[in-house]
Amino acid sequence: MTEIIFIDAKWEGEIKLEKKLEDYLNKNKIKSLALFASVQFSDVNNLIKEIKNKNIKVNITKAKRTSKPMQILGCDTYHDSFDLPVLDESDAILYVGDGYFHPKALLLAQIKNKKIKPVIMWNPISKVIQILDEKIIQEQIKRYKRNLKMFISADTIGILVTIKPGQNYFQTAKRLKEFLEKQDKKAYIFIDNNLDLRHLENYPFIKAWVNTACPRIGTDDIVNIKQPLINLKEASNPVKALEELEFRN
Repeated sequence: MTEIIFIDAKWEGEIKLEKKLEDYLNKNKIKSLALFASVQFSDVNNLIKEIKNKNIKVNITKAKRTSKPMQILGCDTYHDSFDLPVLDESDAILYVGDGYFHPKALLLAQIKNKKIKPVIMWNPISKVIQILDEKIIQEQIKRYKRNLKMFISADTIGILVTIKPGQNYFQTAKRLKEFLEKQDKKAYIFIDNNLDLRHLENYPFIKAWVNTACPRIGTDDIVNIKQPLINLKEASNPVKALEELEFRN
């Protein structure tokens, strides 16, 4: 029998308030921060103390899918992904880590807000600050609105299900199928281990698709395919989901 052992792979360097980051916070007169980090850089106690010493409030919450406060996953893309509404209550959002995948989720979680607050990305390895703003997700929002409209008018729906643990929502997909059929739509469930969206074009009779796996498939990958695809969370009430985004161009 194969034994699986999980080992923390944390960055061993010190994470502190570097002058470059301090100057940025001072220049922009930031009085409160929502703090997030990828798991490798989650040891930020010294950073928190130093920020608080500058009279800046640090707001912390726990994402519902994570094991510890401050940790952010790429799938935390909804406004209700967090225990507390720190994104709304803070002047700015600070993400500690490298790469764009995780902090981009913090932008997507704000798409129903009138104003999307930029994410300050601090890389403790390179000591580089990057500002991720609404421009990064504009094309995704535009495509998602288009997909919702096409889903509403579609009469034949394909529901994508993965068998991967943690992303398998087969029972939910069955309930969605029943719900759609009550709306006089035909619905089919497609099951696979890896969801390769390039294969969707092999089923031209499907007019719109629902993704039940990682929600980033329904936000990031949609810009690379022609077929309309939305996420499971919006499929039960696509009209409401569209109305919540109509104010965005």
